[in-house]
Amino acid sequence: MSSEKYKHRYYYKESYEASIGTFACGCVFLFVAILSLVLRALDIDFIGLSAWGYWMFIPAFFIFIGGFQQLYRNIKYKQVVKNAVAQRNFEGTHKLEHIALEIGMRPKDILRVLVDLRNKGIVQYSFNSETGQIILGKGVIYQPATEYVPPTKKLDAPLPTEDKNFCVYCGHKLEVKASFCPNCGSKL
Repeated sequence: MSSEKYKHRYYYKESYEASIGTFACGCVFLFVAILSLVLRALDIDFIGLSAWGYWMFIPAFFIFIGGFQQLYRNIKYKQVVKNAVAQRNFEGTHKLEHIALEIGMRPKDILRVLVDLRNKGIVQYSFNSETGQIILGKGVIYQPATEYVPPTKKLDAPLPTEDKNFCVYCGHKLEVKASFCPNCGSKL
C-alpha cells in the first residue's frame, strides 16, 4: 500500500500539527507592536522601535490567522478519524493503511490524531505486537522501562532493538518478544 501509485491518494494534504507554536510566535509580534505604541506614547526612542514597531501588528494578524487555521484543521482531522473509528464500532483489528486510504489522510497524521484521541479518553486502541495492526477497543497501559533513554528527534536510521525488553522509541516495557510495540506501533 505504500507504493508510488498511492502517493497522491490522500486529499488531506496539510499535516496534523500543534498550533501552540504559531500562537506563541503571533504573541511575540503582538507584544513588540504594543510595546512600540507604549514607547511612542511615552516619547521614548529605544532602538527606533517607536518608529517602526507598530508595523508588527500586520504579521501578527496573519500569524494568528494561520494558527486558527491549523486549529480548525486539527479539529476537522480529529472528527474525520473519530468517524472512521466509529464506523468500525470502536472495535476490531484494522490496518492503518486501509483506514488512511479510506478517509484520505496520511497514516502518520492518523497516528498523531489517534494518540491525541487516546490521551483524551475518546478512543481506546493498542497495536498487535506481531502484525502491527490497530486493535480498536483494547486499551494499553503504558509501563515505562527504567533503562529507557529517549531518542533524538531526528533519526538517521532505525534504532537497534536487539536484547531490549522495551520499545526503544516510546519506552513501553514489553512483556514478550514482539515485532511491533503495542503502545506506539513502532516496528522493533
